[in-house]
Amino acid sequence: MTLSELEEEARKRKERLAQWKTNKQSAVSKRKEYEDDEKETDDVPEENTEFPKPIFRNYKPNDSGPLSGAIVLPKPKLIDVKSIIEDQAKSTSSNDKTVRDIAEDVDLLSLAPRKPDWDLKRDVEKKLKRLEKRTARAIAELTRERLLNDQKQSLAEVVATTSKLNEAAQDDDDD
Repeated sequence: MTLSELEEEARKRKERLAQWKTNKQSAVSKRKEYEDDEKETDDVPEENTEFPKPIFRNYKPNDSGPLSGAIVLPKPKLIDVKSIIEDQAKSTSSNDKTVRDIAEDVDLLSLAPRKPDWDLKRDVEKKLKRLEKRTARAIAELTRERLLNDQKQSLAEVVATTSKLNEAAQDDDDD
């Protein structure tokens, strides 16, 4: 690059910086004007301001306090599974069984959805087994230590009592 090219790029850079600066100043001035307009409108309180109302799916407020205008969703309609099973059994019954026998054979608990935390229990099960093993091992170790301490204490008591008896016997022999 020659000196003239460098000077040309420096001039272009200065022009871009000047343009950026004027754009920024105009944005700041617009923002100040907007804030001033808001301050003027804030002085006059609006009485018709409505806030969003909460939507309750599982909760119905008992009191008629501030939540009295809340939206309470209706309970969902439950599907009668037995009638559906009976209808399907009627349409596909080619066996000797009656519709009632088929409906009674179907386990309704297997049709129920799983509990929401079934995957958590599944993932934690392996860790719990490991912890149960460690806990059992720790309990066994603590029990062993306690038994050893008890044995040492009882052994010390036996030694102490035998030594007292021996001393007493020696005192009797000396007399």
